Amino acid sequence: MDKPVRDEEAAWSRIDAMIATRKPSEYEAAVTLLTDMQALAEREGRSDAFTQRILTLRHRHARKSRLIERLDRAGV
Repeated sequence: MDKPVRDEEAAWSRIDAMIATRKPSEYEAAVTLLTDMQALAEREGRSDAFTQRILTLRHRHARKSRLIERLDRAGV
C-alpha cells in the first residue's frame, strides 16, 4: 500500500489526471488510490490533512456525479 503513495504530491497529481479523463475506469483507479492514501494518512496520524484535500477535491469536482458516487461508496 505504501509504494503508490510515497510521493504524496505526485499521487495527488496522478489522481487529478485520472479524474480529468472523465472515464469510469479512471475514476475507479483514482478512488482506489485515494482509499490507499486515506488508510496511510490514518495510520500516520495525518487524517485531518487528507480530509481537507478530499473536501477540496469533492468541491472542485462536485458536478461529476459518477465520481462523487464512487467516493461515497468507498467512504472517501
